[in-house]
Amino acid sequence: MTYFLKRLQRLILSTINYRLYRTGLLVTVLVWGGLVVPPPPLAQAQVFNFLFGGRENRGGRAPNRRKGGGVRAGRLVGGFDITIPVVITPRNTFQPTDQFPIRWQPVVGVSTYTVRLWEWQDANGGRQRVIWETTTPDTTVTYRGEPPLAPETFYSIEVITDQGVSSEQDPGCAIAGFAVLFPEMRSQLYTELATLDSPDLSPEEQALATAELYLDYQMLDAAIATLAPQFDAQPTATLALALGDLYSFSGLNTLAAHHYTQALDLAATDQLWQAIALEGLGELSVLRNDLTTALPQLRQAQTHYTAANTPLKANQLRQRIALLEHAQRLGLQPSDTSEVCNGNP
Repeated sequence: MTYFLKRLQRLILSTINYRLYRTGLLVTVLVWGGLVVPPPPLAQAQVFNFLFGGRENRGGRAPNRRKGGGVRAGRLVGGFDITIPVVITPRNTFQPTDQFPIRWQPVVGVSTYTVRLWEWQDANGGRQRVIWETTTPDTTVTYRGEPPLAPETFYSIEVITDQGVSSEQDPGCAIAGFAVLFPEMRSQLYTELATLDSPDLSPEEQALATAELYLDYQMLDAAIATLAPQFDAQPTATLALALGDLYSFSGLNTLAAHHYTQALDLAATDQLWQAIALEGLGELSVLRNDLTTALPQLRQAQTHYTAANTPLKANQLRQRIALLEHAQRLGLQPSDTSEVCNGNP
């Protein structure tokens, strides 16, 4: 899995508080072409590191990544069609163990769902066989580790409605897979998580620090599961933006759009946070090849970046807009939504 957004150059102040250093919640001074931009408020500092700038591909760097990988990079298509039982979790992630919840998008008019667990030859080589199957009227079940899942193997979930509609009809189905951490990596993760447990941290700081650690282990689902309840308890633009990106990078773009829209409302007069939310919404429209909607959103984002005194980002977005305008004039679709799952009947 890729994550998060491009990390910015950090200049750690000599007077930095130790607890912030330990959790990565660093007050940063950001330098672009000699321009020094003041750091965001403390509660936003952690997410600012990945909410700003272009996406960086961190895929393929996890110690347990084998046989071609198992995770994909960047914003991903999928998750727009409400008539498909899109898999929500596990999706484009590593799981700490082989016991976990499976959850999918409910579909109106459906009474029962069939859930299948597929074993793959590898992340790029196609599905081999169904190793577990169940039917339920609910939109969540728990896989209890029988049969056991091997850490080096790639798996995916398929959900089929009683009307025959499969989650694999979603364009993002090819990335809706997962692998299990090796035991030694799991032990290392738990050790690192324990170092973040501090009464000195606010709930939002704790959630952000924990989510970033999960992302270091390419555990996208765990990062979402950490931030979502904190957002429900105390909504902030920072958390909404983080969740918007996380959902978009997992190919759950209806959920991503919902959180970007909430971030836009919560950002109030914060030009930078509004710019990031508008850019997110614009890029989701690009994924849908809806440039009529995307271009005004991206132009608004560019205006907000300029007002927020971030000229480098404004210029990067201007170039992005110019390319999309050129594609629109030529009648080209910027996003390829034709990808299907290997082995899909």
